[in-house]
Amino acid sequence: MKLRNIDLLTLLISLFTLGSCNNPDGVGLDIDPDILLNSSVDSSTTVLTKLIKEDSVVSNYTERSILGYMNDNEFGKTTSNIVVALTLPSSNVSFGINPILDSAVLVMTYSNSAPLYGDSIKYKVNINQLNETLYSSTKQKVYYTNKEWNANTTVVGSKEFFPAYKDSLNIKLYKYKDSTIKVVPQLRIPLNNQFVIDNIIHLDSATLSTSQAFADHFKGLRLSIDKNALGSQDGGAISFDTYTDGASRLEIYYRYTNSENKQDTTSISLPIAGSLGTAVTEVKWDNAGTPALAALQSPANNQEKLYIKGLAGTKIKVDFPNLSDLKKLGSNIAINRAELIFTAEEPQQTSLKPLSQLRIYRWDLAHQPALIPDENSSDPRYLGTGFVGGIYNSPKKIYVINVTGYIQDLFRNKYPNDGTYITTYDFYGKTGRLNAPGRSVLFGGASNSVSQKVKLKIYYSDLK
Repeated sequence: MKLRNIDLLTLLISLFTLGSCNNPDGVGLDIDPDILLNSSVDSSTTVLTKLIKEDSVVSNYTERSILGYMNDNEFGKTTSNIVVALTLPSSNVSFGINPILDSAVLVMTYSNSAPLYGDSIKYKVNINQLNETLYSSTKQKVYYTNKEWNANTTVVGSKEFFPAYKDSLNIKLYKYKDSTIKVVPQLRIPLNNQFVIDNIIHLDSATLSTSQAFADHFKGLRLSIDKNALGSQDGGAISFDTYTDGASRLEIYYRYTNSENKQDTTSISLPIAGSLGTAVTEVKWDNAGTPALAALQSPANNQEKLYIKGLAGTKIKVDFPNLSDLKKLGSNIAINRAELIFTAEEPQQTSLKPLSQLRIYRWDLAHQPALIPDENSSDPRYLGTGFVGGIYNSPKKIYVINVTGYIQDLFRNKYPNDGTYITTYDFYGKTGRLNAPGRSVLFGGASNSVSQKVKLKIYYSDLK
């Protein structure tokens, strides 16, 4: 009966807290004044933290594809290439009689949120043709970030550019030379004309009959940043929308002989259909000789610094070995709120800022990722989308994650404490796996700084 009363009390407190939050942008940081007034606070619970290499993640069927190269003193060198297949806009494509190519442009539309991480400098992108087929119309193929794609060494397109992701463009209409159209921010990369003529324009009708027949011949394209052109600069990661149908595409502008035996001008777009799995992010991480690698190789089960990194880099395992000691605080403890707080170290390279958010999940009985109750919509203590927090507070240099329901369950031994993990992405939202290409250096449980070391802050009442 006592446990049921405690459950009811904590549920009412959680609901009241949610309803009284006046700062939704600071979710996870605001605390209801009644909790502060009527609770005692304890931060003595031991928190063990260990850095772990993240498994490779599925890198197609994602909201965005990542193009970049980052040279990080603490994490090493990260290369992120984009591999795409082109699809036909319809079956039985024809370029007409005597087609003459004017130009071909690969259009890559910037993601509409956080499209750049790192330096806003001049980059150079190179395009190579794949030697293996990416697209499949009959089987939903899944590719992972660690797959190395085989591409021809010949560069078939390139461009130097600044990531102008805030600026719309005015593009001249091909058929009407004096007219322009405004388009969303995008990177437009010209392809070699002869390459397009040989590999697209002059193909026979059978090869242009279906997207699969075309893909079997054309294979696909790989986009990569020319790291030599960056010199000693930090570099960055640029996100493109390859998921929305037609947002990114190959535009071909050409002339042909019409029925009146005159030249006519037209264009055709070959879309990148990322929702069908035709856009993949290929990631390579060279961390030799870095603090991040030293932390990964450390046998210690509690570490001073934690190097957490997106793009299938690293995650953090968290343990609370002595939660049962909370019983010493009172005979009938009710946990009103629990916060897991990480402090971030100031980055050595100012362009490589800390991650904007940390995510959390627990390990279930089958050793599979599971939502904590605070993020589980089927749990009565569900806080709502985004109310668990984990958002970086730049002035304070901290991340605060609301884990109230989860700590309540662990305290009552509702399920074994098989593991808690901090990661860079929401494992439950499959299309957002690559949305956080950044990194953070956090102070762990073994930090010598009492003020900076990770802590579990618990607001509690003793229901005597």
